[in-house]
Amino acid sequence: MKRFSVLVLVSCACLVPVAWAQQSPGPPHSGKQRLLRHRIMNGMPQGHGATADLSFYGLASRPAGLRTWDLGVDGTWVDLIGINNFGVAVGWGDVGGDALRMVGVSLFGPAAGNWFDGGVSSDDVDWWSYEGGRISDTGLIVGGIAGTNGYAMAHVWAGNQPGIDLGTLEGDTGSVAIAVNHSGTLIVGVSFRETETVGEATPVVWTPELRWHQGKLTVTWKIRQLPTNGMEQPGAVFSDGTLAWWGAWGVNDFGQIVGDGWNDDETKETAVVWTAINGGQGWKVQQLPHQSTFGFVSDHINWIEAIAINNLGEVSGEASIDVGYGHSVPALWRMSPRTHTWEMTELPTLSGQRFGSNHVYGINEVGDLVGYSTPVCCDPDNWTILATRWQTKDPSFVKAIGFPGDWSLANAVNNSGIAVGSYSSNGGPDQAFAAAIR
Repeated sequence: MKRFSVLVLVSCACLVPVAWAQQSPGPPHSGKQRLLRHRIMNGMPQGHGATADLSFYGLASRPAGLRTWDLGVDGTWVDLIGINNFGVAVGWGDVGGDALRMVGVSLFGPAAGNWFDGGVSSDDVDWWSYEGGRISDTGLIVGGIAGTNGYAMAHVWAGNQPGIDLGTLEGDTGSVAIAVNHSGTLIVGVSFRETETVGEATPVVWTPELRWHQGKLTVTWKIRQLPTNGMEQPGAVFSDGTLAWWGAWGVNDFGQIVGDGWNDDETKETAVVWTAINGGQGWKVQQLPHQSTFGFVSDHINWIEAIAINNLGEVSGEASIDVGYGHSVPALWRMSPRTHTWEMTELPTLSGQRFGSNHVYGINEVGDLVGYSTPVCCDPDNWTILATRWQTKDPSFVKAIGFPGDWSLANAVNNSGIAVGSYSSNGGPDQAFAAAIR
């Protein structure tokens, strides 16, 4: 268990029992590759002032006429992964030319446009370290860094406080904190084991406990394994696949968590939702359906991914069409008020066809969905993707957000309708971008 002496975390930890008591009723495609698809290693100057300059004076609001923030700097790359409701965005950047770190930038306030970083390197580790990169409304930032053994280690930091490592399950080699809920009360991610003979990952959640330590009230984070109810066993979900790898990718303020499990060669994958039970003392798991409400049955049997969940229990992700060619469609899962079972809705693509790579990453509390879509059908040599938005209230709606560049993608959207992500032009490095989508 790890301690974090941060007042903002102390205050948010007190909300945990309340949140659990209000549980809701219920191109590469894989989760572990989704943030690496356009990675270009150049350099990013280190920001000054660190997170002391973050302003949390009120919910983000757009100045008149301001609709976009082009935050990239020539000669560097940066990929924004998350944004909170105060307009502070976080992600990854190549700091100082060769040091990969978690980075962030505020869109509003006196420090607007000034980059900051976590001060800890994530270089020389495998893909797991780049998966995290989210920020709560309390300023808690989660992700992964290079651990002392060379594997990724789950990491959390906030404000002027030094970050801490969150640890792994016993016997594992590494971990990553993937996401944190708005109130900063739950962190989710993976704990994994990789050796010459073993490769597996377990979905985990870190829960806070208030304790006195050396005369200070501190938050202690405890890692807990999420159940998979035997779905990790050979043949349990797919007759020809063993789902040995699992991850938790999204979490809401009511203790609901989404994620998925996949096999070694990533040809089989299933998505699940965990719901808190017994006042947050445990979680039950449910498998999300592979079949859409539009009746496409056989197309979605190979893999589905669930990436994010809002406080209404709406889940965003994607589903396969033809795993041999990597085609995918954007997907939305919701609990049916009539049957109290999960239903999947296939969302439209920019091309109007079920072609290319199409994925929903982020979802907010008012029903905005963001991700990317392939705009042109059906050239197998042209799989360009563009940052795209959808709406839960109108599942037939789809529109390009308007990020610049030859390709672009949006990873997250806050409740003010500000989406963040990245773009690239003429084969150049990833550049950070934010846009008001409504």
